[in-house]
Amino acid sequence: MPRQMTEDNLRQATKEFFRCYWSIDNGEQPEWSHHWNFNGSIPNNNKRGCYVLFRNKDVVYVGIGIGKGTGMYQGCGLGFRLKKYWAVNRDKDKNTKYKPTSNWTELTSVMTIGFEEKHYPLAAALEIYLINKLNPPRNSLHK
Repeated sequence: MPRQMTEDNLRQATKEFFRCYWSIDNGEQPEWSHHWNFNGSIPNNNKRGCYVLFRNKDVVYVGIGIGKGTGMYQGCGLGFRLKKYWAVNRDKDKNTKYKPTSNWTELTSVMTIGFEEKHYPLAAALEIYLINKLNPPRNSLHK
């Protein structure tokens, strides 16, 4: 059985990626957000970048949100993309505003990394790099 990857593995792999592909001339490197637990606004929802879906402490999926978005998500690649994974929580007994969709019930949190507009194409490279390094169980492309 393959070893599960965690946030620590994610941060280490991201550090390795930036060491290889980020120039000091680009300014400050983007950083991973806190864990979003389906309450409040999604971190970096107004940027383009990468996201990681977690089941407890384990990385289960690495994805990218670099599209232009539409409607209220115009120009917000991460916000537009991540709305695929959550729905409004109508259960009054729960303490969260949102909940994972039926295809992703195991999700417990999401982390994002947003890039400035001129650097967002690097998000695609970071996604492929992380999938290769972390081998998340729900990713099937780029393996």
